[in-house]
Amino acid sequence: MLQRCVIALILARVGAVFANSNTEFQQFENQYNLGYGYMSGNLANGYADKSNFSAQTLSIEIERLFDDGIWVDGNYNMVTNYSQPNLGSLNGGNGSGNLCTGSNCANYGSEFGQYPFMFSLLFKGGYAFQIISGKLQLTPYAMFGRTYNWATSTVNANGGNNLASDFFYTGGLGGKISYKINNSILLSLDEIYTYNWDNSGAIKHIQTNPDLYGKTYAATNYTLTSTLGAKFKVYRDLELSANTFWNSFQPQSNISGLMYTPTDTYGVQFSVGLTY
Repeated sequence: MLQRCVIALILARVGAVFANSNTEFQQFENQYNLGYGYMSGNLANGYADKSNFSAQTLSIEIERLFDDGIWVDGNYNMVTNYSQPNLGSLNGGNGSGNLCTGSNCANYGSEFGQYPFMFSLLFKGGYAFQIISGKLQLTPYAMFGRTYNWATSTVNANGGNNLASDFFYTGGLGGKISYKINNSILLSLDEIYTYNWDNSGAIKHIQTNPDLYGKTYAATNYTLTSTLGAKFKVYRDLELSANTFWNSFQPQSNISGLMYTPTDTYGVQFSVGLTY
């Protein structure tokens, strides 16, 4: 009987420590923000030809860490400016998306390039463990959502019709480790492995014209993302954030050698928000 009481007291004490210590991180992670990002990246096709691109993004994020350690995050991201060299009608860039078959011409994909992730709505959910109470936190999590695949090649293959059908189902597993320096600064390192499953009309409904890419393809890919970030409590509920990130892409489909795909990207993101 005595042993049971001692064990119960110990478990209750441990549970209280874990629950109470979350307040040290809630002051940073219970927040919402508006972000701006810049990235540059590399493209390559099946013939080992290489190119590059750059993009600017805007994002809206809401994050919450609950008292019991459950952590959730929602993020909407969109590309607001995109630039790449002219890679021809099949790969776009610099207004090159004119697609002509015989005497019929259209402007499919002229405003796009070969970086496909134009819009995304992603949700993350996990559990925060206190490695060092109030100082070091580990949060494994899962991610799911939808990302629109508006690469020139996809828009061309789909005949420029119904862009809403050109998207990826996006899912992933990741982990974040956070270190609280003091009540004003929190540092974090985030790693996630993502699967982008192409569900575009190009692969589901339309056989690619043999005069173009020569085969049907899907743009399904894996992505490994590393993010190093910092949050700063600057005045009362005002919080500023800065992140630097790196993405490595691996196509998983039997795509045409003529088509350029991303290989890696590098970038930074800044945000301003409020804690609650």
